[in-house]
Amino acid sequence: METLASPAPAATAKKRWYRADNIRWILLFNVIAEHMLTQTDITYNWLITVIVCWSRMITMPAFCFLSGYFSKKGDKCYQSAIFDFLIPYLIFNSIFALIFGSSAADIFTPTFVYWYLLSMFCWKLMTKALQQIKYILPLSIAVALLVGGLNDIGHFLSLSRTIGFLPFYIVGMKMSREDVAKVEKLPKIPVLLITLAVMGVWGWLNVKGVYHIDFYYYWEPYAGVAGDPLSMFSYSFLKGIILRALGYVISGLLIVFLFCFVPDRSLPIIRDGGTRTMVPYLLHTYFIMNMGYLYSFVPALDHWYFTIPIAVVMAVFLLWLLGLPALDQLYKDLMSFIKKLLYKEPDMPKA
Repeated sequence: METLASPAPAATAKKRWYRADNIRWILLFNVIAEHMLTQTDITYNWLITVIVCWSRMITMPAFCFLSGYFSKKGDKCYQSAIFDFLIPYLIFNSIFALIFGSSAADIFTPTFVYWYLLSMFCWKLMTKALQQIKYILPLSIAVALLVGGLNDIGHFLSLSRTIGFLPFYIVGMKMSREDVAKVEKLPKIPVLLITLAVMGVWGWLNVKGVYHIDFYYYWEPYAGVAGDPLSMFSYSFLKGIILRALGYVISGLLIVFLFCFVPDRSLPIIRDGGTRTMVPYLLHTYFIMNMGYLYSFVPALDHWYFTIPIAVVMAVFLLWLLGLPALDQLYKDLMSFIKKLLYKEPDMPKA
């Protein structure tokens, strides 16, 4: 993830773009808090269901948008694709799979959160080509809407999510700083009112079962296949396309909301934490999995009035702990060592 691997891009030479750092921190907070909540049975309480629904509508689409925004130089994306995303994926996805019993043999079928590293690897490799294709945005949207309508493309190479979230990456890649500045200056009251109304309706649709909470993460056939435990949708082909299109619109609106309302200044609780997000992203999963055991041992904690505060506190704590400068530097040193070990500098032409 460009926003995880290269967290210090400045918008201008004069002033740091704090808003991007703050949004990055907020999104990673959402990731950790949501994973905490989903260690419980989220269906028993409508509030937790709605919170997770809202989180999934904004978190990864906004991360994809930011990643695309910081990936405009297609010529320089190849090296970062390997050493910023593929190598960390191979290391941390394999370790997680071995510890928690997933299939480590199928190394290119990601486990848990590590799918995003593999998707970023694919996007980075394709960035230069994507920049040269006319009408790439409408084409990517059309493909993303149709995927799952005929057959499940599966999770190999994270293809379902790589295709499904690609439009957000492309929008970010195409938007200039001036374009984003126009979004930041939109009138706040109308944006707030529209966002609240849309979030309310979308949350209600989710609670009523019209929109499945995992629809943004699984691109399986719209019409459920009898006896297939992985087929979680019973949408018709047309309904599936309509709901996914609405999902893209709503996620786009929520991204606009973030850029309108997140302050462009250093915030006390965040400070520079938004510049050190790779280690929390990679390692929070181990803490999360163990929290599931806690709820099993202490069933009294598995109630919404405990799980929501616990999720908030743990997300802030893990962002602080795993975002410590020493851990960030240790990770950078490890990646630098691996790069020196594997990467051969191109020969310079002789004078």
